[in-house]
Amino acid sequence: MGAITSVGRTADTACAAIRAGIARPRKVKGFALVDEESQERIALMGHPIQGYTEGFHLVGRWLRLAGGCLGELLAQPGLLPEASDKRFWASTLLIAVLPPLDADIFLSSEEQLPEVVRKAYLLPLLGMLERPIAHQDAKLVTVGHAGTALALQEGMQRLAGSSLERILLVSVDSWFDPLLLQRLANSRRLKCEESPTGLMPGEAGVCLLLESEAGARRRGAAVHAVVTGVATGQETENSPGGARGSARALSTCLRILLGRESKGLLPFRGDIYSDLNGEEWRALEWGSARVSLSDLLAEPRMHLPCAAVGDTGAASGALGVCLAAQDLRGRWARTGQSVVLSRSERGAVGSILLQAEGS
Repeated sequence: MGAITSVGRTADTACAAIRAGIARPRKVKGFALVDEESQERIALMGHPIQGYTEGFHLVGRWLRLAGGCLGELLAQPGLLPEASDKRFWASTLLIAVLPPLDADIFLSSEEQLPEVVRKAYLLPLLGMLERPIAHQDAKLVTVGHAGTALALQEGMQRLAGSSLERILLVSVDSWFDPLLLQRLANSRRLKCEESPTGLMPGEAGVCLLLESEAGARRRGAAVHAVVTGVATGQETENSPGGARGSARALSTCLRILLGRESKGLLPFRGDIYSDLNGEEWRALEWGSARVSLSDLLAEPRMHLPCAAVGDTGAASGALGVCLAAQDLRGRWARTGQSVVLSRSERGAVGSILLQAEGS
């Protein structure tokens, strides 16, 4: 695993800081809110990675974040082979998780947008990696928060039916673009004195390497945790700040993932890593899901990484997996199982079940 956040530039330091409740909110440079009554400028607080992403915008910022987390992963002794091991890299699937693409921001048509982003981000990412991964084995998943769950689900299906043996997942996102921040402000989604239930913008890059347990053992690689299930769905409501969602898809995902009634297991009381970010619509949906799942959940322990690093968008799911895996490996988790929950703004939901190795 590799990670870069506002509270740590490696997976270990970021997870330790988040676990300890450390946060470093700062004034967002180059952007301010305006008080509607006095017309005075109000500083916006967020969680930028100070001294690392300044001067980079949108795709450049994504690549900067990807470089930070990939650099850590590639530098870990004995984890990954050099580029000369062509068999290893030829059997590796690269999945890049990004926020939903916006034609207005990229000044492109909807039809051309995927190819524009592939050339602007995915191909440079392959070049940055400097490993012989075929272009056809590199793909984009652009659904935001739930992207990690959808990427894992699709990747695991591809691994089961091909010669591919592992997934290299790179999730990045940043809210620190003037147009993105202005859209949040116009929708009254930013946390400020007038809107205490809004989100605090953040940014992060997280990369994960997933392969079969047998393959990892054969290489002698350290196993942090085992992914035992992934479930995804789509809520009918997809507008933040709109009508309260039913949370049907989220509830269904958890029932499929845990399936405790059919297995005769006790209700789940482990750790849940959620992308709740301070916005009321997310809290209401989780509340609805919690009520409908009262028979399935027995007071699980909730983790909200956004309290430390802000809303990290498409990187939030991978960051949740990173935190859960670290806690399971370090035996800080309450039980031997943990769940990562994600809900994208456009309705996609995802849940990932992780288990401690050997449990």
